[in-house]
Amino acid sequence: MLFKSMFLFLFVMLQTSNADWAVNSAAKTVNDYTLLTKDQVTGAVIDNLAVDVMIAAWGYKYWKWGKKSFHFQTEPWFEKDSKTGGSDKTGHLYMTYLLSRVLASRMQDRGWSLQKSSLFGALSGMLSMTLLEVGDGTSNYGFSKEDLAADALGAGLAYLIRAYPRADDFIDIRLEYLPTSDYLKGGDNTTDYSGMKHLVAFKMSGFDSLKNSYWSLLEFQVGYYARGYRSFDTQPQSQHIYAGVGISLANLAKRTNINILKNLFEFYQPGHTYIEQDLWSR
Repeated sequence: MLFKSMFLFLFVMLQTSNADWAVNSAAKTVNDYTLLTKDQVTGAVIDNLAVDVMIAAWGYKYWKWGKKSFHFQTEPWFEKDSKTGGSDKTGHLYMTYLLSRVLASRMQDRGWSLQKSSLFGALSGMLSMTLLEVGDGTSNYGFSKEDLAADALGAGLAYLIRAYPRADDFIDIRLEYLPTSDYLKGGDNTTDYSGMKHLVAFKMSGFDSLKNSYWSLLEFQVGYYARGYRSFDTQPQSQHIYAGVGISLANLAKRTNINILKNLFEFYQPGHTYIEQDLWSR
């Protein structure tokens, strides 16, 4: 539900995090500017407040927070008759993962170690998404323990993959998004899940013996998506687990020294850039 504004904010922060990704000194200057402060405690507070204020503002405006007394809501996971076919759960996992990685990178830029910043990012991401669920508890959505479990998995993966660089060499967690025509016509204000896929990519470039070969441009993907579950979506309802083979765009960008694109493609998967086959669908 947070995708449209939250992803844009996180993308901007991500693109200007980690000075070693910068193409030139000008980009490094932009990175230093967006940090606002090099003080670690002050920076941690500012970053968390910025995310939480954005979530709260969006929640009160679009999700009608505060309209009901606090309550819990039990939600299905990936059952066929669930409201989103389970794509909201993979969406929660991904958003917590992305948020945790961004906040961790910003704290590492302020001087924290890889391990400490990764732990901070995961805890901060989990805190922000927990506050989101508390807000949902005062709306029609209700506080969902299932959403919170998906958030916890996303935060945990963010820590494990980032804190252990060998894992990061092999694994990306990404979002693919192509807006659906029905959503663009002006459906509701919730997330366009019917235009999304969430996936895990296994990169051949993680093998040291393949780093300088063309095989390093190859990657394998496994993902999940659902279609037809949104109020504005005219497609028939369906759920899919798929496998794909594609070119590692992040590795290709790295080879061409376009490091901003490398950063983007570690978290975003452009559509129609791979060959896919359904492993399961209904």
